Amino acid sequence: MKIKKIKLYPLVLTLKTPFKTAHGTTSQRPITLVAVQLTTGIVGYGEIQSFADSQYVNETHHQSALMVQKLSKLLIGQTFIRPEDAAEWLAAKTTLSFAKAAIEMAIWDAYGKQTHQSLTTLLGGQSKRVAVSQAIGMQEDWQSTQQLVIEAIAQGYQRIKIKINQATNLQLVADLVKAFPNQMFSLDANAAWTADRLADLQRLDQAGLAIIEQPYATTAWEKHRQTQARLAQLKLSLDESLNDLTDVKRAIDQHTTAALTLKQGKLGGITQTKKAIQLANQSQVTPWIGGMLGTGLGRAVDLILASLPGANTIPADSSQFDHYYEADIVDDLPYVKNGYLPVPVNVGIGVTLNWQIIGQCLISEPIVYQ
Repeated sequence: MKIKKIKLYPLVLTLKTPFKTAHGTTSQRPITLVAVQLTTGIVGYGEIQSFADSQYVNETHHQSALMVQKLSKLLIGQTFIRPEDAAEWLAAKTTLSFAKAAIEMAIWDAYGKQTHQSLTTLLGGQSKRVAVSQAIGMQEDWQSTQQLVIEAIAQGYQRIKIKINQATNLQLVADLVKAFPNQMFSLDANAAWTADRLADLQRLDQAGLAIIEQPYATTAWEKHRQTQARLAQLKLSLDESLNDLTDVKRAIDQHTTAALTLKQGKLGGITQTKKAIQLANQSQVTPWIGGMLGTGLGRAVDLILASLPGANTIPADSSQFDHYYEADIVDDLPYVKNGYLPVPVNVGIGVTLNWQIIGQCLISEPIVYQ
């Protein structure tokens, strides 16, 4: 694969309903579409998934975009045999995970199209469909949360995730979990807890809660480890603490938590995430695929990663594709059926972009490097 041209499309997508977490509220989502064209004329697509601010991770979308621009200049004329070679090249150039991941995603897509293979086949996916979940943002009152949970259960989601913060009434959560004993529930505290909440977690454990993501601060590795050791069934799952493969290895080596939330944009790309899944499986830690409010392009990649062996024990963060955005940049997105979404099987990432919607979401002229 020899790279001839790279084109960057700065977009902003509007959410149907503002999505509130402990980090803040998202109403509009910056996404930069990355188009990598090979000398054969084949074009692969990726997306920058970092957020507008640094509340979730230190790398902002502006920083990612600037780095992708810098790397794009260096990439013109570069030749790679396989996408893993590109991932290695990118790793030597920057530590910015989302920037690396966006370019690598586009190169994987181009490689699949050039070799007439799906990304699913290239990565070794083994499932035709994956179990998925719906995430419910923080609501104005608990009654609203309950109503959204009931609607999600009626839609058949395999797992329901509820966003919480330091002030959430966890007894109400425990009561809700007990009321639906056959439904998998998880919570996401987004590193919001500062005080010790072991008693609350043990109560949730007894109620049947399956997972809680990152209750404590990003740097609270030992706190997570000590807490996990005192829980019977409830799995803690690191998210904010995991920013590259080194963090994943540390979590596994130190037995920090029983599960790991893996996001390809945050870990630096598809290659790194596949390695993280394999390492977790070898160590009997449960890996699963988290979401980043990506477009249908990025979420297709998430589904493919969730189809890898051992990566879908916990249903992926991939809800109905028309759930979040007023308009998505991908055509013919599948609907959730009985709590599952089909894994893309067409060449490359396996989706078709909607250029009319992309044009409507553009906030400035595309940037071209050739």
